[in-house]
Amino acid sequence: MRRPSLPAAAAFVLVAAAVLVAALEKGAYDVVTRQEGGVLVWWFLALAIAAGVLPRTKPGRAGALAIAALAAMAVWAAVGLAWTSSAERTYLEIARVVVHLGVLVLAATALGPSSWRAAVAGAATGAAAVCAFAVLSRLDPGTFGADTAADAFGINRLSRPLGYWNALGAWAGMTAALGLGLGAHARHPLARGAATAIVPLAVTTSYLTYSRASIGGTLLGALVLLVVSRNRWTVALHAGAGLIAGALVVLTVRGHSDVAEGVGTAGAGTIGAVLLVAMLGAAAVAGVSGLVGSDRLRMPRTAGRVAGIASVVLIAGAAAVGIAANADDIRDSLTTLPANATATADPAARLTNLNGTRPQIWEVAADEFSAQPLTGSGPGTFEFVWSQSGKASEFVKDAHSLYLETLSEQGIPGLLLLMTFVAGIAGAAVRALRAFADGPDRGAAAAATAALAAFLFGAGLDWLWEATAVTVLALLLLGALIAATGTPAPRLPVAPRLALGLAALLAGLVLVPGIVAVSEVRRSHDAVDDGNRAAALRHATRAVEAEPWAATPYVQRALVLEGQGRLRAAAVDLRRAIDREPENWRQQLLLARVETERGRLRAALDAYDRAQQLRPSSSFVGAGG
Repeated sequence: MRRPSLPAAAAFVLVAAAVLVAALEKGAYDVVTRQEGGVLVWWFLALAIAAGVLPRTKPGRAGALAIAALAAMAVWAAVGLAWTSSAERTYLEIARVVVHLGVLVLAATALGPSSWRAAVAGAATGAAAVCAFAVLSRLDPGTFGADTAADAFGINRLSRPLGYWNALGAWAGMTAALGLGLGAHARHPLARGAATAIVPLAVTTSYLTYSRASIGGTLLGALVLLVVSRNRWTVALHAGAGLIAGALVVLTVRGHSDVAEGVGTAGAGTIGAVLLVAMLGAAAVAGVSGLVGSDRLRMPRTAGRVAGIASVVLIAGAAAVGIAANADDIRDSLTTLPANATATADPAARLTNLNGTRPQIWEVAADEFSAQPLTGSGPGTFEFVWSQSGKASEFVKDAHSLYLETLSEQGIPGLLLLMTFVAGIAGAAVRALRAFADGPDRGAAAAATAALAAFLFGAGLDWLWEATAVTVLALLLLGALIAATGTPAPRLPVAPRLALGLAALLAGLVLVPGIVAVSEVRRSHDAVDDGNRAAALRHATRAVEAEPWAATPYVQRALVLEGQGRLRAAAVDLRRAIDREPENWRQQLLLARVETERGRLRAALDAYDRAQQLRPSSSFVGAGG
């Protein structure tokens, strides 16, 4: 193996570190964590562009399309401030896209032909480390300060460190695609083995999340690899070895119910040993495959096309027959709500059915689009749409589908921009695949393409767009693909550099109010817990000043004022919060309480009635509440 160049080594280390940090910070879902990271990215870009260090690479047309579409998504979300029912939540969505845009711009312009493949390898390494962390937290929860592996949600599905099992499941599917693609095209046996050893680790992680979407994403990633890889027979061989090795680990987990159900560690040592052997076995198969020349096996082009078409027809036909034969059971599963998961129920049972609330959630999203096809309800406001639908008492914040949620909240223009972004991803992938016919470069391009396909699939079934770490992993891979076929960027004159640097600086500034407001609200909470009401009021007021358009700071200040007995002032702040979020039932319920304390029963009943209209199925304010 050749010694890597300095840009390649830097790309590997920095991308692996970025992936790890984002994941280990509880998936960077937290507003402050996410937006602080965004500020760092944008202000680094501002300094690097102004100094002439960046851009190093000029993206091609497909990459430029993806970047432009993502920027346009932020602009359209900002336009949504004109009609949204919550400027606070719409601002958070604007800020989210701004963070995503910064990550993509940095990766696409800082990486280049000599470093993009190392960046893909770094992403795979960081992703695999997260899977190892996740499995270890199950086998030895005491290391992480927990008595059992059942997480803080009281459910026995693996979610550490991202904080959400389906997000971790999607992460595992992307990780498997990366390991499989890199391993099937690496030249050195050690590199082949190390990459392929990731597959059984990712399969084990995926299983312990008990995520049906993760299984679909993993299989889709493998299928895409078979289509876009040069060494298809090697991919098939490695995939078989990795899946068989992973299946052995899964069977071992099934034989030790404490670990499988997350209630203990009995059998953890055995499972860990089997996992290690499985990884070594997959690595050995990969190492030997290169020595025996599996990469040289080729199917004639015509026969390959016929086989590919026949495989698609066979799979589609089998799926159609299976669906038709089990139509009644599938229909019942889709319309049956799941029982509450407990820490002692067998979580694998959910893999045998389609029970869930997603059909109801998607129906509500579609109905909202039908009502407002051009504008939608406003970015970030699906929770209010769901609350008023009365479909279920379950709390739902997102539409659990990037595509349907965009359609519901941002209408046809929003979906068109999103699909343009997806088209940019596809274009960048195709361009990279065409540029590299064989070898490790082709493997890196194929691996990134398959992982992105798994991400886009998962984003259609869950709120992965909001799971920052997962999206960052996808954007880094996309940036690498864009940089792979980019051209060296000419050094810009001073004036354009300063203008672009200023734009990057302003993009970072967009994120600051949210950081300040959320931080001050949390400090106010802490001060209340400490019994320091004066400090609590001071921090709440600072939050109001940082985000005067937001409802939450006013609510927090109202609660502090209520605790001080200043009921009239509390009612005033709650009405201000209602003005800023008229479709949020919580503020109305709080106002009903404060007005009751003031003895203004008519006003209290009016507020309560309004809360009931906004959340008719809630146990707090519903008909039975």
